[in-house]
Amino acid sequence: MTGKILGFDAENNVWKILGDDRKRYSFSKKDWKERIKPEKEALVEFNIAENYLATDVYQTSDKTEKSYDKSDIETVKNTNQPDMNMTKDNDMLIGLLAVVLTFFLGFIGTFISRLVLAKQPVGKTIVPTLIHFIFNITIIVPILGWILYFASTLFYMYKNYKLVTVDSKV
Repeated sequence: MTGKILGFDAENNVWKILGDDRKRYSFSKKDWKERIKPEKEALVEFNIAENYLATDVYQTSDKTEKSYDKSDIETVKNTNQPDMNMTKDNDMLIGLLAVVLTFFLGFIGTFISRLVLAKQPVGKTIVPTLIHFIFNITIIVPILGWILYFASTLFYMYKNYKLVTVDSKV
């Protein structure tokens, strides 16, 4: 189905579309499939779900205007753009939480961030988590090597000191 975005209904937090069939449909942010934000008067293609809900909404590349009567266009309570700052702030807070989790919990934080915060399926979460785990191991092994090096050096420094000072006088 194709149609035209009428505007944003702030009270219900949904966008409104007037379809080619002259019926009105609603869609939320999760149904918008474009990288750019929806705009009033944009021409769109969408699937229809029950209760006049639009799903999988894409902006069409066809920029030609279709004729709509003024009487067809629903008065939407707030036809301005939605407060995108609000969603950006939420996204930023969730992003910061993901950063903090990953920093403090390492590869476990990666797993939690991707599975819980990004809502990715387990299959898409495992590979990045394993890669992060492998990177952590490659860092830990040299660090452990340096610790063993310093411990063994200190041990033999003490042994050599004792050997030279005590055993040489006997």
